[in-house]
Amino acid sequence: MTDLLVVGYGNDLRSDDGAGRVVAETIDEMGLEGVEVRSQSQLTPELALLVAGRERVVFVDANVDATELTRSVVAPGPPGGGPMTHHGDPASLLSLVGNVGDPPGEAIVFSIPASNLEMGFELSEATAAAVERAIAEIVELSRAPRPS
Repeated sequence: MTDLLVVGYGNDLRSDDGAGRVVAETIDEMGLEGVEVRSQSQLTPELALLVAGRERVVFVDANVDATELTRSVVAPGPPGGGPMTHHGDPASLLSLVGNVGDPPGEAIVFSIPASNLEMGFELSEATAAAVERAIAEIVELSRAPRPS
């Protein structure tokens, strides 16, 4: 099992909404030691199996309410919009982890600002800049001491 799991998610057919997946795929291409990456359309309950027992988990997603890249610690909690079915969030996914194993030592959410959700593959300029900052911060996290 790796030290760090990066889960980037979003709809990569809707411009900025795919930012989390762009981050994940770029991190994956870097081949960082001790880092495992998943690029997903959405968070699903099955991911609890991958999250269980990790030292650190990073979730990366686009957020239309964000005006800049934000990074926050997330804890297990109730589902944000009802039962976790097809549109889960990190807190509700973490709440499932105890059913299959130990919770991660640390869970972090990177929210990338998104303004263009039209059909397409290109990121807006602001989103692309935030993606680059998120990649740099995740690379730094991969080299940081493990949570205790």
